[in-house]
Amino acid sequence: MRWFLLVVFFTFNASSLTFSPNDEKKIAVLKHFDIPPSFLNDPYLNDIYVEKKRDCTLNGFANSYENADALIPMLSSLISQSDLPSEFLFIALAESGLDTLSTSSQGASGIWQFMAGTGKLHGLKITPYVDERRDHLKSTRAAITYLSQLHRQFGKWYLAIIAYNCGDGRLSKAIRKAGSDDLSVLANPAKAYIPPESRRYIRKIVALALLASDKVFLEQIQYDHLIGVASENPIATVYLPEGEDISRIAAVLKMPKKKLMLLNTHLKRGVTPPSQNTYPVYIPEAKLELFREKYRPKTLKGYFIMHKTASEENIEALSKHYNVTTGAIMNENMMRENDGLSLNRNAKIPINQPFIKGTMLHTAKSDETLFSVAKLYNLTIDQLRAKNPFIQSKVKEGEEIKVGD
Repeated sequence: MRWFLLVVFFTFNASSLTFSPNDEKKIAVLKHFDIPPSFLNDPYLNDIYVEKKRDCTLNGFANSYENADALIPMLSSLISQSDLPSEFLFIALAESGLDTLSTSSQGASGIWQFMAGTGKLHGLKITPYVDERRDHLKSTRAAITYLSQLHRQFGKWYLAIIAYNCGDGRLSKAIRKAGSDDLSVLANPAKAYIPPESRRYIRKIVALALLASDKVFLEQIQYDHLIGVASENPIATVYLPEGEDISRIAAVLKMPKKKLMLLNTHLKRGVTPPSQNTYPVYIPEAKLELFREKYRPKTLKGYFIMHKTASEENIEALSKHYNVTTGAIMNENMMRENDGLSLNRNAKIPINQPFIKGTMLHTAKSDETLFSVAKLYNLTIDQLRAKNPFIQSKVKEGEEIKVGD
């Protein structure tokens, strides 16, 4: 009797780890990845499927329901407008769990886990004020472009995913060594053609996509309203002037700053970057009309000029030269205590009206034009010409230009 119960238990356990070979929904998911139906029999895929089903039952697909509610509809919308299969949503979920501040030990960042070099290669800026690898819209568009390029290069979607993880050079070498681009060959642990992380990575994404094809399971974990339906992007883009504070926008929109920052984690200091006339900020689509009705740009206090820094200059030197407190200069340039001045940086100097009334002269450098000098001192070309009637558009090095009355 004990032997019989053991056989029954083993049979039940084994069958629970095997997909039905006739499950059309799961076969369709594999087809979207260009993977043959026979891969449903892969024992390692089965193991990861069971593992992810347990994890998702406990924690859901994302690291928090708040992140899922905010980001999954946006991701689904952008992917649906591309040539990527809808299941590619699970690359972001596998990469970061939609943890918006996720950073790997190797330095990859954002929901798509871009390395700095790869991010910059795809147009994502990284500065002291912004890290666009954490810009959910820009990084998603960059990931879509990158994955589409990899698909054109390798011809199959599962190969594009593997290359996204280990690099196209590493995958090309693996295909040459294996003499095949078949997934069951490349992902065979005994042969080790691709790294262990990549073998697990492709199976993890496929397992998550297979789980999402189970509507009953999605209802059980309360994700049925988020996954599988391509909806309109619920995030609107507004363009704000330099130095605008997220706290102020949250107050205008009557929403918690935390929720607004969730959409704008790329703003490192919670403000739009200086030296850019406008910068995109994301707000809920439902708040767009309220924004248009209530938002007014903050007014400038007093006057300011732009000072291009030299190698020997620091905050204290600028403070002494312009008779402005170091705190005022740091605040205007959104600097922290330990931040220093870099060479040739355009530092914004808030100054009092009496200072600006004194005659101010600018000594032109070799690469400057009338337009660049006007921009430096927040003047129009006509205003600068009025102060300098005989000036030429191409200024000469060492020429003194009147920039203040």
